[in-house]
Amino acid sequence: MLALLALLAAALLALLGALDSVYFTGFAETNKSFVIARLAKRPNGICEMWLFLRVDGVGEFEHPQHPNMMVNDESEEIWSGGGLTIEYLELQARWKISFDGFLSWENSTEVFSFSDDSHPSTFVRAFAQEPWTIEFFQRVKKQREQHFRHEQWGQSVGEIEIENHEKTKLSLKGVRSHSYGVRNWSEIYRYVMILARFEDGTAAHLTVINMPATTTNLTVGYVFFPDGKKAGIEWSNASLAEMADDGVIKDEYRVSFTAGGKHFDVSARLDKQACPVVYNGLTGRGVFHECIADFQLNGLTQGWGLAEFYYR
Repeated sequence: MLALLALLAAALLALLGALDSVYFTGFAETNKSFVIARLAKRPNGICEMWLFLRVDGVGEFEHPQHPNMMVNDESEEIWSGGGLTIEYLELQARWKISFDGFLSWENSTEVFSFSDDSHPSTFVRAFAQEPWTIEFFQRVKKQREQHFRHEQWGQSVGEIEIENHEKTKLSLKGVRSHSYGVRNWSEIYRYVMILARFEDGTAAHLTVINMPATTTNLTVGYVFFPDGKKAGIEWSNASLAEMADDGVIKDEYRVSFTAGGKHFDVSARLDKQACPVVYNGLTGRGVFHECIADFQLNGLTQGWGLAEFYYR
């Protein structure tokens, strides 16, 4: 099975704009430690790479090549570039992340597939805002057939050793995301993505995205409930026009959404000391802001995660 997936990924990477991306986040619940790691294979032996780390009481770190994100692809079989390596030990269950050491990851939820599990009402609402033509629906169909993404939440455990500091044990909770198929960054104008996990076990993803060729205001995402059940987001009041449309990212944001028949009010307070920037080297323009945030669910439940802002 793993060999078949590797062959499929290699075949997809032969396509123009092809992508095979893995992305991990992890946040400590007892302090301000976090890790963000991403490797995305691209054609012609290159990778998109992100690596950010904060160890509470020690400091904040990022890959020395940042804000540039382009590195050479160092392996055909696993995700490896810029000294960062990500590989699966057990498909959709256990992964190994290493950068002069290793951090192991184990799942705590099942997989959410954006193709199969997203709620149809979010797409209906987005399509209703666009002019309908045969070409429009052909573009929508092509996009759905060419790009796939799934996510699940879990826990990373490991040790971090930094020069002149004692070895630190980490236990972090966050998301694993796998995207593959075709992704052309030049077709994405803007998006805001919120990833948050709350102390009661709830986990949520909300993305608002503008892709001019298909949907200029699509909201998509999900909630994992404390009992492990999942539901696609049905409705949200989130709007790109009200979320740093002028390029100025504020300290606080509030959004509401419904999923699984329940209403959620989420507030985010961004940590401006931990908002690293990465430039899109594939297009020559475009910038990602990866902003760490403290969250609150329905005014009561504390949470941790990030808000990611992309501008082309």
